[in-house]
Amino acid sequence: MTEQTPVIALKDIRISFGAVAAVKGVSLEIAPGQVVGLIGENGAGKSTLLKIITGIHQPDGGTIEVNGAPVRFRGPRDAIAAGVGVVHQEQSLFTNLSVAENVEMNTKPGKGGVGRAGFYRWGRLNRDAAETLAKIGSKLDPRTKVGDLSFVDRQMVEIARAIRVQTRDGGQPLVILDEPTSVLERTETAILEREIGKLREVGSVIFVSHRLDEVMRICDRVLVMRDGELIADRPVQDVTEAELFRLMVGREARAESRERHAPAADERPVLEVRGLSRRGEYDDVSFRVFAGRLTAVVGTSGSGREALSRALFGAEPFDRGQILLDGAAVSDWSIPKAVKAGVGYVPAERRVEGMVGGLTAAENLTLTHPGASSAGGVLRPGRRNKTTQEWFDALQVRPNDISLELERFSGGNQQKVVLAKWLTSQNLRLLVLDHPLRGLDPGASQIVNAQIRRACDNGTAVVLLADTLEEALEMGDDIIVMRDGEAAAHYDLVAENPSTLDLLERML
Repeated sequence: MTEQTPVIALKDIRISFGAVAAVKGVSLEIAPGQVVGLIGENGAGKSTLLKIITGIHQPDGGTIEVNGAPVRFRGPRDAIAAGVGVVHQEQSLFTNLSVAENVEMNTKPGKGGVGRAGFYRWGRLNRDAAETLAKIGSKLDPRTKVGDLSFVDRQMVEIARAIRVQTRDGGQPLVILDEPTSVLERTETAILEREIGKLREVGSVIFVSHRLDEVMRICDRVLVMRDGELIADRPVQDVTEAELFRLMVGREARAESRERHAPAADERPVLEVRGLSRRGEYDDVSFRVFAGRLTAVVGTSGSGREALSRALFGAEPFDRGQILLDGAAVSDWSIPKAVKAGVGYVPAERRVEGMVGGLTAAENLTLTHPGASSAGGVLRPGRRNKTTQEWFDALQVRPNDISLELERFSGGNQQKVVLAKWLTSQNLRLLVLDHPLRGLDPGASQIVNAQIRRACDNGTAVVLLADTLEEALEMGDDIIVMRDGEAAAHYDLVAENPSTLDLLERML
């Protein structure tokens, strides 16, 4: 380790929730100017460890030192006062407040745009927020209400709020980025990487990501957690992506190969979209998806693909055009009608739209399609538990406790349950997936992708909004490129072999 005083030092940190030991004796140090990667499977304890560092949880044992001084965080404000800023995996903005109010949320009275009595000096507040946003390449109007922003723009506001710690007085700050790039496009990710480079000059960074190539490119060291323990601490120059994967999940990465087949000439598509349009979102979009085939839709932020996916599920209206299922045009399209017709939807914001956190995992998984869990129209708890346990085993959900409230699982394990909720359907004709791998570690991504392929093998048509171009090329039978609300290109991967560069050129 460096001889410099660590920005933060943890010694034998432990915490349990009931019978579950979430963090087991973790010790680590981070030196000034270091960018340290923190990786591990979903449920490995990463998020819990970060919540201890940021004062959300108090450890059962162990000590924390910040810039050489022992500290005991009684809550998040204590951590903020010590110079710890964080972008959580799940967004934590106040959607009823402006961008500037969110960015400056942690500014003390008498500082910047916040008067001594706590009243805002709006001109100064907006200027300071605009300057902070500019550092990460964002041109958002600081006066805009956060509730009116896209998911990607909200993430940029989260990052801007976190990097405000670099202007605080005192010792070296620590900025924690918990999967900040999971919803960002390539250009936005590049901007963030540059900003992390700037942060080295004033403090240190803990960078959490499931994208191992990003970790290798951005970080100086990589910490690996498994089952609540810190099992490896490696300089990036002494480790490979393959070795990191093995350390994380305890097995080698597997390359999945599959054959693609064109639909029969007279085959009727499960889904046909004809000239679908919605003012300000997308215009004159047409495509077809056949049984057993996956159509990946790629595009930058603002391309219209998210709004299009919601229209397919009846969650948002469209102005003109047609949606046809099995050859029949839908009318007065809505979520209940979509579900009844055999359409499933995994949303990007799972905690807000895809789950009920206070219900158990078993209750969530069988909420939409009780199916085999009921008999004679009556829900049978024993059958529900059996169905849930089968899916827990198939998707390797951790912890393996179907009676635990879903809000207590890690984000990636929540995503597995949200997906399984639709896969339990006996009549799943069309599955719309909005960034289904968001928040999943590489091992979990392999498991989920295998289940998506199995759904295709069983005859389900799938529309996938891919996180990356590589994911689209790996999973897709067809790829639609959207740009400025229009379908700019369509590739049939049975006959064509586009590269990521080909897709990127059509996106931009």
